[in-house]
Amino acid sequence: MTQHYIVGQFSVLLEDVQPPAGEWLAAVRELRREVESCPLSMLPRLARNAIGLTDLMCWSALEQGDLDSFRGCAKSAAALGEFIDTAGLLQE
Repeated sequence: MTQHYIVGQFSVLLEDVQPPAGEWLAAVRELRREVESCPLSMLPRLARNAIGLTDLMCWSALEQGDLDSFRGCAKSAAALGEFIDTAGLLQE
């Protein structure tokens, strides 16, 4: 994968994350902005942040009993995780 493809696909996957209105929206937008503007060396840290953020969002949806939000979050988290793994962003 080219580096531009990795950044672009990472950004698209973050765009697909649909947090419940309010609390998580700013965090997702900020993470996406960072991915689009950071040096490539920072992508592993941002990948860990994305995994952590989607994990928190999924747990929050479950705690609130919002199964629709949980399903959407879990789907986005799975897609992000698969991409991060395939792109080798967390290999050290």
